[in-house]
Amino acid sequence: MNEMIRYFQDGGFWMYPILAASAFAVAIVLERVVYYYIHCRVNAKALLTEVTKLVRNGDAEKARKLCASMKNPLAQTVEAAIWHFIQNESDQEIQNGVDEVGLRELPRIQRRTHYLGLFANMATLLGLLGTIFGLQQAFGAIATVDPSQKASILAHGINVAMNTTSLGLIVAVPCMIAFSMLGAKANSIIEEIDESSVRLLNFLFSLRQE
Repeated sequence: MNEMIRYFQDGGFWMYPILAASAFAVAIVLERVVYYYIHCRVNAKALLTEVTKLVRNGDAEKARKLCASMKNPLAQTVEAAIWHFIQNESDQEIQNGVDEVGLRELPRIQRRTHYLGLFANMATLLGLLGTIFGLQQAFGAIATVDPSQKASILAHGINVAMNTTSLGLIVAVPCMIAFSMLGAKANSIIEEIDESSVRLLNFLFSLRQE
């Protein structure tokens, strides 16, 4: 613990903005993990099977209420399709209703993940900036400082340079990994919604032709 404190103190001022970037990144990762893996968690196949069974049996309103109770993007999209179907609207109007919900829900799925890439770049650049200031301090000590103080100032400048660079990379690498993983999860959820929407719409449209 003392080594970590010393490591942070030796890095100087630039360690603080890097640490702040990491704190924001952690908050975003936690919020997105909860949203993706808890709020958006749903068995799409089981939901569509249950919904299509209810609609085919004439219980479309029950199917709509089932989706309304789930409060996730896929269920909201399915609910919109069933609601417009219950209103006996045209196929195009049902499609428009689904598209409208998609325009509202899909940005929520992708929200804030792009900031992880920003914080990764910020941490790297702040680390490099700290490196430059640390090296300036170290080289300045060689030219201008009293010989008896050169060693300590040179060591401090090198510590600033190395510690800020290392902390910047320590923050940036996990941010990029999280950005990639959460982005892939968001795309997976969107693809699942698109596929399920198409399957449901095809089912609803086919019912009218029977």
